[in-house]
Amino acid sequence: MKKWTVALLSAILVLGITACGNDKGATGSTTTDNKPAATETQQQPAAALPTADELITKTVEAGKTSKNFAMEGTIKQNITVGEGDQKQEQKVEISLKSEITKEPMHLYQEMKMSIAGQEQNIKQYIAKEGMFVEVDGAWVKLPKDAEAELLAQVQGQISPEQQFEAFRSAAKDMKVTEEGDQYVMNADLSGDGMKEMVKKVMSQSASGKDPQTLAMIEQMNIKSVKLSFAVNKETFLPTKSDMVMDLTMEEGGQKMSLVMDMKSTFSKHNEIGEIKVPQEVIDSAKQ
Repeated sequence: MKKWTVALLSAILVLGITACGNDKGATGSTTTDNKPAATETQQQPAAALPTADELITKTVEAGKTSKNFAMEGTIKQNITVGEGDQKQEQKVEISLKSEITKEPMHLYQEMKMSIAGQEQNIKQYIAKEGMFVEVDGAWVKLPKDAEAELLAQVQGQISPEQQFEAFRSAAKDMKVTEEGDQYVMNADLSGDGMKEMVKKVMSQSASGKDPQTLAMIEQMNIKSVKLSFAVNKETFLPTKSDMVMDLTMEEGGQKMSLVMDMKSTFSKHNEIGEIKVPQEVIDSAKQ
């Protein structure tokens, strides 16, 4: 069970983080009636909603103006391995709070993880002072040779709008609605097409290039994925992201099923100041 959990967290967390930042448009746009008004009192038709391609394009362009942002999210996973008397179940819950700047790429993140009833709290800084990780109260400064690998894994988080292109092929299955000052995009996806999009998204991260991760994606039977994303009408920057994914896979004669529910919110676009490692963290960290 531990092997499945660790491997899935490696694969799904990358997908989840990028999907959290990726807001997709839908082709369920409406059109207005071009017929002239019959009377002077006839109401003018509402403006048409953007199409999927329009929203994706505008979000990618808006992302070029985003220098930093904050993200909060929760991930709940129910993992079942085996069948009948041999079945094992495990629940994983993760909560994340992040502040990210793009240029330079700096990050502060707090994560709480619960696996099989065991909880772990993790904090990390990525800044000019180096990379520092706190696990259950003890700070450690990562060696230089570990920084490059971790930085590559995190790189996919800092420009999530670029991931939108991977979802453009699913535009025909998406629907756009309005909620206040947001465009909300919803989709129900499944099958091999979704697997290809998962591969495209994950291939843009270091984990997605790992042979073990790629092999796991190939084994996935993605039964369904429900997506709901929102962007601000004025800025086209992301505001929230929800994803529910149901999949099964088999390896070595062992069956596994996973249901994941992930929710994220995005805020403070271009409001985050310089991220620095506090001096007390530097002084107390083990090398």
